[in-house]
Formats: sequence, C-alpha cells, structure tokens
Amino acid sequence: MFKNRSLIIASLGLVIIAVGVWISSLGLIRYKHVVVDESSQLKVTERSTESNDSQGKPLSWRRIGLPTKSILTGSGYIVIVDTPVNSMPVVFLKANDEQKKLLNLRGAHFRVLDKTSAMGPEGYRYSFIVDEANGDPMEFDVVSAQGVIFGHEKIRYHVVSRGYAWAIDFP
Repeated sequence: MFKNRSLIIASLGLVIIAVGVWISSLGLIRYKHVVVDESSQLKVTERSTESNDSQGKPLSWRRIGLPTKSILTGSGYIVIVDTPVNSMPVVFLKANDEQKKLLNLRGAHFRVLDKTSAMGPEGYRYSFIVDEANGDPMEFDVVSAQGVIFGHEKIRYHVVSRGYAWAIDFP
C-alpha cells in the first residue's frame, strides 16, 4: 500500500511540474506596479480604475485601486509622485516650493527627464529607476535652484502584480 501511495505522490509531483513548464512555455507576462507606503506626509490622491494589457485587453487576475498619484508634503514644499499604470513599474516625480517654483531632487537611482519626454509636458522632471534600486527606498534631497536643501525624504514602496497576460495574445 505504501509503494502505491509513494508512486501516486511522485506521479502527481511530475504532473504539477509538467503543467508549470507548459504554462511557462506559453509566456505568462506579469505586469508590475509600484505602491507607495502612505504616511502622515505622503497621501495617495488618485487610484487606478482599470488594468489592461498594452493591446487594451483586460488582464487576467487584474487588480484595481492601486495608487497612481500621491503628494508628499514637506516643510515649504510638495513632491508629486506619479506611478502610472504601465507594463512595468515606473515612478515620475516633480517638486515645487510654496510659490510654485520648481525644486530639484537629488538621490540615488534618480534620473532627470528630458523636457520632450512623454512626462515632460506634465511637468515631471525626474524618474526613479525601480529596477536599479532593487527594493531600496526612494531617498532624496529636495533642493532649490540655488542649492539650498529644503529637506530630506525617504519614500518606502513595494512592487505588486497588477495582473497577467499571455504572450500569445500579443501580435
């Protein structure tokens, strides 16, 4: 009886492995999204309503309600954090003082955006490179054009799945 039971368990394990390999061969694509951790200074102002793939089709196991825009309020400034629904996790930022003058951000894994980029017309000046950060928080100084440091910020986040699509669905 124990021999048959062991044989059944081993066979079941092989079936599970075979199904996993088959699913992998179909090319399951996981869409990821950055979720910022809210705090007394960081408030989410907009959330996602849909999760579609790049072809406009609904994702399998999709999630809605993910934060897409947040505002961090510091002493004399605000930082707007945009985490748009995208095929990969992205973060765009811009900072202004109380007179709405642009401020600079300095930190690891931050890149200055070209004014002609897609986010340039929206006023976003920086991107945070999520993959390069490898889980490190968004940590940066908020600096005036004259080099005066207004404050130092640390935004914690995590990356979640917002749904899946099959690679076979893409043209």
